[in-house]
Amino acid sequence: MTDIDSPSAVVRAIVAGRDGDVDAALRLIAPESLDQGVRVTREDWRRKWDYMRAGSADMEVITEHTVENGEWVANRYAIRGTHTGDFFGAAPTGERFVTGGLDMIRVVDGLLVEHWAYAAPPRPEQ
Repeated sequence: MTDIDSPSAVVRAIVAGRDGDVDAALRLIAPESLDQGVRVTREDWRRKWDYMRAGSADMEVITEHTVENGEWVANRYAIRGTHTGDFFGAAPTGERFVTGGLDMIRVVDGLLVEHWAYAAPPRPEQ
């Protein structure tokens, strides 16, 4: 259990920490959780975030809309960055990109326990 009072506040703290204090962000994730239906650990989350940063060191995730319903939080977001490394299977282009996505996150007792996401394929930033 955390001191953060709502599921959407937990999600905001994870997003902020992912780009700063990664250990603080990881403490807001259950020791074992589901990511896209696969059981993962906090270290799996760390590796996922490291992989994303390796593909775009200047990646910025902008939450555009959030809806909270009980334990669930849904986000619509944009991701922008420079494609400098492997990014979800795509070879680096060195070009700026943008993509959009949606995710649903379930928070129980102040900890992320389940995550589902869809992101559109990256396209050149205009």
